[in-house]
Amino acid sequence: MFDINNSGKQIAQLRKRLGITQEELAERLSVSPQAISKWENGHSMPEISMLVELANILNVSVDEILLPQRIKFNTSNFEYILLPYAGIADFSGMAWPRSMAEPAVLAAIKLFMGLEAHRDSKERQINDDSEYILQSALTYCCFGYSWGRGICEKSLSIYGLTCKVYNNKDYTEQELIRMASDNILNGYPVVIEPEEYEDIVLATGFSNNGKVLKGIPFLNGDDNKNAVMSFKELQNFSDWYKKDFSLILICPAEGKVRVSDACKEALQEGYQLLCNNIHQFAYPLIGYGLVIYDNWYNELKNEEKHNLKKVECIYPHIFIHYENKMRLKQFLEICLCSVDGIDKDSLQKAVLKYEEIIDLCEKAMHDWLDEDAKEADNANCIRQGFKWLLQRSKELETIALRNWKSAIKNLN
Repeated sequence: MFDINNSGKQIAQLRKRLGITQEELAERLSVSPQAISKWENGHSMPEISMLVELANILNVSVDEILLPQRIKFNTSNFEYILLPYAGIADFSGMAWPRSMAEPAVLAAIKLFMGLEAHRDSKERQINDDSEYILQSALTYCCFGYSWGRGICEKSLSIYGLTCKVYNNKDYTEQELIRMASDNILNGYPVVIEPEEYEDIVLATGFSNNGKVLKGIPFLNGDDNKNAVMSFKELQNFSDWYKKDFSLILICPAEGKVRVSDACKEALQEGYQLLCNNIHQFAYPLIGYGLVIYDNWYNELKNEEKHNLKKVECIYPHIFIHYENKMRLKQFLEICLCSVDGIDKDSLQKAVLKYEEIIDLCEKAMHDWLDEDAKEADNANCIRQGFKWLLQRSKELETIALRNWKSAIKNLN
């Protein structure tokens, strides 16, 4: 098990072995001597990106700092569980809407690695919705509709982390078990991302020599699962290696990308995605761009054509639409404060248009979602209302994108 006290002692021993004072080490790392003292006394740990630099100075691997005594498997039921790098206060974010799994997983990784700067009086990390909002954009989830690029190097780069992704079809079960357990032994979590609609697992431990992973489940569309980030009550995931999935190994990167730079890139790429008018996916309501409005409108027309008594194409789609636009608006507000070189007046106008879309969604959910469409005429009346909402939302988003384009035209 990862022990912050043992790692602190190891840093001190390695420093003294090289004849380096705390002040000299602090100067080489561009931190304060007090920070070095906290590390060595087990009160805190360096950020992941700094661990790589620290290991280079001390002439050791990161493993030798995190795991001073290398643990080997035995022939029985070997179990190993990582502890969070810093204490975590009770989760304080919104329970709803939080339907996107990948942003929630990434926010949990930041907490686990002890990278959250906001702390309470007991030096425990305080989590809110801000990281979830940011990662909704960096994963492109809020730019698409039931679509995103998932957990990737770019979304991890702001934490000084990166990842290695392995498809289970290319490796034996034993190879997968060994890769996952080795990564955890090295002090870093792993993510199991299934191909089917199942839980995404953030694993921070294992038992039975790696055949059982211990972690937290997240699921697209499950607000409650995505709002719980307790590393104290890990669930067991048996036979995880027998399903179709991608194994994502979290590991340290050589550097760290500034949040403002990541936001700038997402702001430019998100604009391009949202302007898309050509559908590129098999299912009409999976994808990105203004074309989704047209697809959704046509799905409702098709229901009318067949005179269906039940409105099929509203729930859960309206919730997805609502959350995406809410998180998109919140991301633009982050950019207003953190990205230099944008036309803030134009971007603020875009924010106001997204607020109008959000208001329309809230009214629709309040007025129509609980309607009992027992007759086809009643169902068609509800569809007419939703078709108007889609047309109006598309008009507003088109205006928002014009303002967005003006806001970013001078970005490098």
